[in-house]
Amino acid sequence: MRTLLERSGVVDYQVERHNEAWADHQARTLVTGALIAWLKPDSVIDPACGDGSIVVAADRANSIKSVLFGDLSAPNITYLESSQRRHGWEFGVATIADTIGAYPGPADVVVLTEVLEHLPDPDVVLRLSRFAGRYLVVSSPVMRPGQVDTNPEHLWQFDRQGYQEMLEGAGWAVQQYTFLHFKSEYDFGIWICS
Repeated sequence: MRTLLERSGVVDYQVERHNEAWADHQARTLVTGALIAWLKPDSVIDPACGDGSIVVAADRANSIKSVLFGDLSAPNITYLESSQRRHGWEFGVATIADTIGAYPGPADVVVLTEVLEHLPDPDVVLRLSRFAGRYLVVSSPVMRPGQVDTNPEHLWQFDRQGYQEMLEGAGWAVQQYTFLHFKSEYDFGIWICS
């Protein structure tokens, strides 16, 4: 299932958000970071990085030399740049497409976590990322049967099959899937693709 939701209004992304604010997001952050570290990347592009906590968690487990962080949120990039500045890590306020386009050659991993459900056309971003990285690590809420996503920021809702079909339609081959079930509004799926 892949469903375009009826949404209206404007979402303000110019706020500072942190995954640590929600217990289920903390768990998803640490698991996703560990999965990225398992790939042992030297280079990562995270073009919708939020607070950057996923790549920071991956780096703690396995040092990452080169990271390009991008996000629409100037407050998030300001926070991240002030707390994580190091040689080989770059930061910028930009769109996903502009961030991916700014990286000079394919990275080992492109990270697109908790973002595709916010985009009017996630297929374009998936196809663009296909040329930007050897691996793709993505995550999204995975809807239960009969569940409707009530988050007003989400333009799409997916179940596992619908999300995987979207990935494969963009040319990615799923190598690994991790499912996180919580007693909260969302379950999460995390995919590693090549």
